[in-house]
Amino acid sequence: MLDFFKKNKWPTISSDEMRKRARILVIDDEEFFYQTLFKKDGYNIDKWNDVLDLQKLESGYYDIILLDIQGVAKKISSDQGLGLLKHLNKVSPAQIIIAYSNADWSLKYQEFFKLADATLAKGKDYIEFKQTVDLLLSRRFSIDFYIDRAVSLAGASVVDHAKLKEIVSSSIRKNSPDKASKQLSQITDNKDVIEVVVRVIQVAVQIMQILTGLNHK
Repeated sequence: MLDFFKKNKWPTISSDEMRKRARILVIDDEEFFYQTLFKKDGYNIDKWNDVLDLQKLESGYYDIILLDIQGVAKKISSDQGLGLLKHLNKVSPAQIIIAYSNADWSLKYQEFFKLADATLAKGKDYIEFKQTVDLLLSRRFSIDFYIDRAVSLAGASVVDHAKLKEIVSSSIRKNSPDKASKQLSQITDNKDVIEVVVRVIQVAVQIMQILTGLNHK
C-alpha cells in the first residue's frame, strides 16, 4: 500500500499537473473553436463529432465531458444529448458533464441543463470556458466532490447525511470501497442508493491512486 493511503491522506497536485493529467472531451457535431487554445494552454482535449465509443464514456475515462444537446447520440437515444446525459448519470454517477449548447434555453431544454454539473453557451468566450473547466477539474481532484456527490445521489433515502459523509470519506481514504456496502446498509435499505454511492467511492479511490502516483514521481 502506498504511503498516502497508509496515512489516509488525500493527495494534492498543482494546477499545471492537473491540466496535464486531466482528460477532456467535447462531443459536438459542429466545430469547437477553442480546442487549439485549450491545447496551447496545456490541456489534453479530444473532439468527437458524435459518440464514437460509448463504453469509453461509461468507464469514466474522461474527467470532463462537454456535451451538446442536439445533433449527437442520435443512434443511442431519441433524446440525443439529453438521453446520453441521463445514461451517463446512471452508469457513471461521478462523471462531470458540462451542458454545452447554442440551443434556446427554453423550458424544453431545462432538464438537460439541470442534470449537468455546469452549463456553457457556445457564444461564451474562451476565458469563461477555461474558468469553468478549471473549476470543475479542481472539484474532480478533490475528495469533497465525491463526498458531496454521494450525499446528493442518496437524497432522502439517507436521513443521517453526517454518517453518510463519514462512511464515504473513510472508505475513500482507506481504499476500502468493498467494505462500504455493509456500512451503508446500516443507514439505508435502498440497494440502488448503496450501489450508486459505492460506484462514486470506487471512482474516488481510482483518482486518489492516480494523484498518489503523481506525487511519488
